[in-house]
Amino acid sequence: MTLGQDLRGAFETLRRHGKAVVVAEPVGWEYEAAAVLWELAHGPAVRFDDVPGYRVPLVGNLLNTRDKLACVLGVDDERLGEVLAAALDSPVPPAVVDDAPCQEVVVTDGIDLTGLLPIPAISERDGGRYLSAGVLLCAPPGGGRQNLAIARLQVQGPDRLGVNFAPTHSWQFLQEWWARGEPMPVAVALGCHPAVAAASQLLVPFDEAHAAGALFGEPLRMVRGRTVDVLVPAEAEIVIEALLHPGDRAPEGPFGEFPGLYAPMRDNPVLRVTAVTHRRDPWLTMIVGGNHPEHLVTGAVAREATLLRAVRAVVPSTRRVVLTEAGSCRFHAVIAIEQRNPGEARLAMLAAFSTQDLIKHVTVVDDDIDPADPRQVEWAVATRMRAHEDLLVVPGMKSNPVDPMSVGRTISKLGIDATRPLGADPERSVLVDVPAGVRDQVRARWSELFPDAGAS
Repeated sequence: MTLGQDLRGAFETLRRHGKAVVVAEPVGWEYEAAAVLWELAHGPAVRFDDVPGYRVPLVGNLLNTRDKLACVLGVDDERLGEVLAAALDSPVPPAVVDDAPCQEVVVTDGIDLTGLLPIPAISERDGGRYLSAGVLLCAPPGGGRQNLAIARLQVQGPDRLGVNFAPTHSWQFLQEWWARGEPMPVAVALGCHPAVAAASQLLVPFDEAHAAGALFGEPLRMVRGRTVDVLVPAEAEIVIEALLHPGDRAPEGPFGEFPGLYAPMRDNPVLRVTAVTHRRDPWLTMIVGGNHPEHLVTGAVAREATLLRAVRAVVPSTRRVVLTEAGSCRFHAVIAIEQRNPGEARLAMLAAFSTQDLIKHVTVVDDDIDPADPRQVEWAVATRMRAHEDLLVVPGMKSNPVDPMSVGRTISKLGIDATRPLGADPERSVLVDVPAGVRDQVRARWSELFPDAGAS
């Protein structure tokens, strides 16, 4: 199956599968759209067609659940992690095109971002209106690999955006440009296919556009910017082109970040916008900040893929990894393994701790436990863990600055071995249930058995 590379096709795919809705009634950009998306936190993707004062729809909840990404990629939910992990090993270079939908309209004079786009106010104490779903693209001096990342962007003027860079490749490239006394050219792609957004979050040593190509099964089509030498996804809805001049900073924030807390105001670099290009009648995407599921899952699906590969490198029988929503999809991981040798659970813990500095609690379960089901995981801890033997505490490990419990940039990390001891009688740990398949048979007959009760 050939996948489209545009947001519109992905949204229609979600609609056909009952995973997206269109709201025709007026919904305002000032907190109201965010409030609706909070009410539908685990619900469908939403397109707000009537944002008062604008002709541009707002779209959210595109990646608030993992099954939506699986749906638009045309894969089964349970295979999503494997598909993403495979993209790390089979990168597909992009194809550069001359004409692109994202450049049907080009604006270089009189740029007024909030006059053109319904950029939302999201959380109560945010420092202003934010573009929260833009994929920022940049490259080091001299070219070479580009980097794709989602960075929050605060409107600071008609043609200015404050940006917060995570300490990754984009930040490294900026330091290299500024060390030369030169501005760094960047582009921000808005309204991308969800696969591009997911690929931008992969922790890889190569250009994330190559990973997006692997997910599409064909090269990601990209076009060169009109005012900056940066390649951007050709099928994006909107592209903002800009320069970051050396030393140009301004106060940015606060902003509701993924731990569910506000990141404080700090001096951050400023994008000076040189052009806005877009489709005719473009759509604008948004991600609700804080610990809204889309803010969490957008990063989690990619982080889970890199975590699965890292843990599987030392414990080949690793079946699945999940970064839990209650752990902000960053701090807590559950790893399911088919345990074959003593000590593999601890090996999995240590691999997880060393692979991603944000991870600080890891629970390892047997492969008969669904790591995405908190009830099953807690049951495994309750019935298969002996605290004096099965807890691992590693003090003084490097933490991430966003961890609210970090002290001196270090944290203590905790591992829980909730697997059965090797050689234990398996009959003593069988989960009580009816015969396999009977529940499915009953569900299929539910409306017949309870015609007035609706679906189960």
